Amino acid sequence: MNSTEKGNIGEDFVNEIAFNSFIEHWCYPSPKDENGDKKEICDLLILFGDKLIIISVKNYEFKDFYSRYFRRTIDKAVKQIYGAERKLLKSKTDIFIKHPKRDIEKFPKEKIKEIYRVIVNLGEGVRFYPFNKETKDEKFITLLDKEAFQTIVSELDTIPDFLEYLGKREELFANKTATIMPGEEEDFPVETAKQFFEYSQKNFKPADNQSILISGTEHDLLAHYLKNERTFPEQINSDEFNGIFIQLDGTWENFNKRKQVKQKRELDRNSYFLDELVKREVLNNINENSIELATAIMSFDRFNRRIISENFLQFYDSYKNSKGNYLARRYADFNGVGIVFAFYPEKMPQEMVNNLLSIALDSFCVYSNYKSKSMILIATTIDFKQFKMGLMKDIEPFSKDVELEIRKNVELLGWFKNHQEFKITNKEYPD
Repeated sequence: MNSTEKGNIGEDFVNEIAFNSFIEHWCYPSPKDENGDKKEICDLLILFGDKLIIISVKNYEFKDFYSRYFRRTIDKAVKQIYGAERKLLKSKTDIFIKHPKRDIEKFPKEKIKEIYRVIVNLGEGVRFYPFNKETKDEKFITLLDKEAFQTIVSELDTIPDFLEYLGKREELFANKTATIMPGEEEDFPVETAKQFFEYSQKNFKPADNQSILISGTEHDLLAHYLKNERTFPEQINSDEFNGIFIQLDGTWENFNKRKQVKQKRELDRNSYFLDELVKREVLNNINENSIELATAIMSFDRFNRRIISENFLQFYDSYKNSKGNYLARRYADFNGVGIVFAFYPEKMPQEMVNNLLSIALDSFCVYSNYKSKSMILIATTIDFKQFKMGLMKDIEPFSKDVELEIRKNVELLGWFKNHQEFKITNKEYPD
């Protein structure tokens, strides 16, 4: 198998994991400058709202020669990411890229506010490797091996969860020389030890910056992060020492044995209702409004998706057998984003449904005293035969006349006499 074939297999592996976890709509595999030189910009681009992830994938075979392997994989990947970022964000001309299932589109460089850089190195049998690197303009790059990428993206399978991890990881390890040893201690032969010593002499220079050596896998570090309320080992924050050794071996294995972790994963199964709703009901008709709505919904992390999904399904069960022309409503605010549920009778005229849903959104704005700066509507009818969904953005207080009209409509409809707001009392990891 030649290097091109191995490269394609590696990219397909990474793409499939990303598609399944983050939804394919936001993933651009092997994007090219369609109106320019047609050269591949990077291996995978993830563009989610104002957030950009640039991923370089390397799938060279490791032949127990560390310095050569790092040159052929990591060094090349660093250059690719640096070049991709410059092309996408510093080019004097507009760059046009293409999603496999859509037409050519302009890359929105003016919208990008956050950039994350990731190298996924798929070579197996590597006993140590740099934990992070920098581009030549000193931008942080996260390095992950095959198992680390697969585990992290599967465990943190929303873009918000994944980016929170990458962001905190970068904040903590920036300006530090970190190395990770994912293999077992007995799996460190003499020749590897010799090469590690040479690598250490070259890279561990306390006078330049703090050196950190981590014994364990990246998912051992992930386990520590998750079980300690999404924080990393405290000693890494210390600037008292030039060098730090952290032993995390077995942390991931022990983490997976915990009862609370198993219960959390079981409860999270409900959250995928929201993911599927976006795929089937929102992204089935691509336009500017549907993309904005899908992005707003998928901006919730896995835990909040679970809360929203569970409450929506409970809400539906409460009203699925109701009779008459009654529109049921429920609302909650998630840090400035309102979620409005509605259930309407199957035979209610569509124009009436739409009017009532509009009044419902406006009324929650008024009666919550404009607590939410945006609102997401999820409405359905019996047997989920139809969904009506929408996004209300940049909410500002209505004029006094408009508020008066809304209150009159609400009084006429008899609403808010039994106003229901669902409460967020769940814990991510049950006691």
